Amino acid sequence: MIFDSLEELAEGGVPVFFPDTCILLDILRSPRRENVDAAAILAATAIRNAVVQDGTVGCVVPEQVRLELAENLPKVRDDTDSALRKLVTEMKRIDAWSVALGQPSQTVVDHFRAGVPTAEQIMSDIVQASLSHATTPDITNRGFTRMMQKRTPAKLGKDSTKDCVVVESYLEVAGSLRALGHTSDIVFASSNVSDFVSGAPKKLNTDISTEFNALGVRYGRALHEAKHLLNL
Repeated sequence: MIFDSLEELAEGGVPVFFPDTCILLDILRSPRRENVDAAAILAATAIRNAVVQDGTVGCVVPEQVRLELAENLPKVRDDTDSALRKLVTEMKRIDAWSVALGQPSQTVVDHFRAGVPTAEQIMSDIVQASLSHATTPDITNRGFTRMMQKRTPAKLGKDSTKDCVVVESYLEVAGSLRALGHTSDIVFASSNVSDFVSGAPKKLNTDISTEFNALGVRYGRALHEAKHLLNL
């Protein structure tokens, strides 16, 4: 870990990355999903290198996000491996069909599944090199109030308590960084776009936009967008 405290992070004067659980898990999700491609992995790798190796970007991953990662990581890993295993099996079957019709085999796909642990390591590196932030009773209360008031990312008919705790955690960290004199960009990233943006054209919901603007927090909807906002 390059930065050992918020004080060091503020003194470092570097941009700061605030990832939610979903954007971190996107690094490991199946590439059969349309939003998972080479650009996403290259962006994640650039962020990892900046956080872990270069110290040109700081990162905070609060306690609530860490708990959600521990809970959801095994399923996402298994889903990605299963999707790739099925793809490899299908492509080999089609290749055999093509060979039976007289075409030479050109299919080499066994390496696809080898990418799963590599992708997971990129995500783990970011988390392990990041500062944490405890979920205090005050944050929990603010998160619950936020949900009851249906403020972003809360929605009618959905238990958004955990999502609201994540947002309240990051608002608290952003406030602390600014109070410590940090002036560089802070980027909150979540690919749960439907929870954060609305309208036509799509833009960040007014309530959370006001809160973010007051603290100089910018919003990224995907890994490549977060990379751009972090000036990487």
